[in-house]
Amino acid sequence: MTVYADTPRWPRHGLLWGHMISDRSLAELHERAREAGLHPRSFDLDHYDWPEHARADLVAAGVVMVGNKELTRRLIAGGLRIPAARRAAARRERTEAAARGLGLDRVPLDLITGPVGHVDPLPQRPGAFRLTRDEAGAPPRIEAQDADGRRAGERFLAAVDDASWTRTGALWIGQVVDAPESGRPS
Repeated sequence: MTVYADTPRWPRHGLLWGHMISDRSLAELHERAREAGLHPRSFDLDHYDWPEHARADLVAAGVVMVGNKELTRRLIAGGLRIPAARRAAARRERTEAAARGLGLDRVPLDLITGPVGHVDPLPQRPGAFRLTRDEAGAPPRIEAQDADGRRAGERFLAAVDDASWTRTGALWIGQVVDAPESGRPS
């Protein structure tokens, strides 16, 4: 089993980003990402996004650098690729499973329970919020489009903390993005 990375060429947040994949195992991919110092939130369903300045850390962790087409070929051959046409459904399945696991009454737009992975960006809609807590007991980060979104994020945090505490005896860690339907507050 080998972990591969391609050449960073996707701009975001003022940096160029590349992808890192495993040819056989997501467990191996997560381990190599930890060894290279990548943040667990940079995982996206079947790969890690990595900033160009992390190249030396990836190489030191044993990651093999390949071209972009070679990376995609290896991801497909390893059976781990989630095709672009299936990514939205994969996120929805992940979200529904996380909501069920917490016993939530309403399924948000995108939800991850735990420290690995990230949700979609904050929607450009009134009342939208994106909430992140990476460690139980740590203060959450709430991004919101407006005051309604901030209040909705705070309500969600209270509800999900209560649900998590009831089921696990610990406060929730994870990330969620949500927005009201048809302009109604969530």
